[in-house]
Amino acid sequence: MVKRARNRSLFLLLAAMLLAFGLVPVFAYADGEEPTPMYQTLDELAGKRFAYVNGSVYNLKVQEQIDGTSEEFYPSLAECVAAVEAGKEDAAVQLSYCCQLVVNRRPGTVALLPQPVADVSEGFFFPRGSTLTAQFNELIAKFGADGTLRALEEKWVAADEAGKTLPEQDWDAPNGTLRFVTSGVIEPFSYVGEGGVPKGYDVELALLIARELGYHLEVSTLPMDSIFAAVDTGKADFGGTLTNTPERASVCDFSDTVMPTTISVVVKSQEGASAGEGGFFGGMAESFRKTFIEEDRWQLILSGLGVTLLISVLAGAFGLLLGYGTVLARRSGVRWVGKLVDAYQALMGRIPIVVVLMLLYYVVFGSIDVAGELVAVIAFTLAFGATAGSTMWTAVKGIDVIQEETGLALGYTRHQVFSKIVFPQARQQFMPQLMGQFVNLVKDTAIVGYIAVADLTRAGDLIRARTMDAFFPLISTAIIYFLICLLLAWVLRRIAARFDTEQRPRNIEGVVEK
Repeated sequence: MVKRARNRSLFLLLAAMLLAFGLVPVFAYADGEEPTPMYQTLDELAGKRFAYVNGSVYNLKVQEQIDGTSEEFYPSLAECVAAVEAGKEDAAVQLSYCCQLVVNRRPGTVALLPQPVADVSEGFFFPRGSTLTAQFNELIAKFGADGTLRALEEKWVAADEAGKTLPEQDWDAPNGTLRFVTSGVIEPFSYVGEGGVPKGYDVELALLIARELGYHLEVSTLPMDSIFAAVDTGKADFGGTLTNTPERASVCDFSDTVMPTTISVVVKSQEGASAGEGGFFGGMAESFRKTFIEEDRWQLILSGLGVTLLISVLAGAFGLLLGYGTVLARRSGVRWVGKLVDAYQALMGRIPIVVVLMLLYYVVFGSIDVAGELVAVIAFTLAFGATAGSTMWTAVKGIDVIQEETGLALGYTRHQVFSKIVFPQARQQFMPQLMGQFVNLVKDTAIVGYIAVADLTRAGDLIRARTMDAFFPLISTAIIYFLICLLLAWVLRRIAARFDTEQRPRNIEGVVEK
């Protein structure tokens, strides 16, 4: 009873903490006057701390204009802005359109610096020597002359979301399908809209070009720092749009400019987070609506949860089989087989799983069209198999060798001794450890977004990049992971109890229970 009460108290305390953190940003949704930035010129930001999105090169432009700045990189602009709001960073840098959207969606907390940093040119990029570069340039020039680019710009930077739709791919595609990869977190250039569908200026322009060239278009979203790897290894035919720099141009081909724009700076407003008409609970309701209800974003969370569970269950099941196989391989007595198992477990134990994941996707399967989900299952199967195998083998080795010798003396085969005597006893020792390792496996799958897999964590990334609310999606994701792991731990304990011989009722011949 005491243990149950303690567990209940811990659960309520955790829930209260999560709720408290979840309510932090609610004051940011109040309507009010245009916020006043804490700084007015770039010179005032000398020596300040700047936040950039991973893969960004805008820090080079800032360093040319402002002296003594320091820099930190974050997964998306939403995290950059959250760092500015929390006072961890002094400014966040991104394209002007993106910065203006942030200010519009976070009124009262951040403001746009009146002075831009620099003008930049954004373009699609291709593998070195791609024939698509010249074809894209020809059509970009055509669309610029006939007003198509201008119309797209007006459409995607407009406030009205109702007209932001993509053309249906109902045209003939005699040349096949082009694979386009983009970040999906830089609105209005590319972002994930209703139903989890990538959209934006870049996506529609890529669609129009693909139609002119006789292709269909397959669009995938990846973290910014993985896009170059996808294009370079052939997982995608082109990517973007990105800022053309001499360093980038030395390893890939860039198209002509598709939208001239500027780099702007978001800073904390003088009003800070004090503005608030909607009140505490009104802000909470608005945050919830934007995260889950608007554009049916709950479907994105649900879909991501399904992907996370699928990868976890398959990798866990196959990993257990692989781990058991390594135990049998060690018991074979063949020296080189044991050395091979040692090498495999040492390799998987010393390489971060995110590196294994990306090596498999971009190198091993780089030239093969393999779904990211399958690659994720393979990577986590290898990782979990090594851990499970090592845990099983340690428990097996802990069983007194006399028991095995006794079984052999009684006429059992070596296989029968292992399956009926040794392994059942070892199982009682390694089951608790494997349960914890499987729960860790579920949490580790949060990195699969690096290979274009839309799991639960990636869904949260895409949502907060859209809403510019970095806190509520993160807290929601944390709660879901907590509940999943709690449920899995309960299920695994029940399964372990069924294998626990000490908990089973014993039936003795000749004795009848009353």
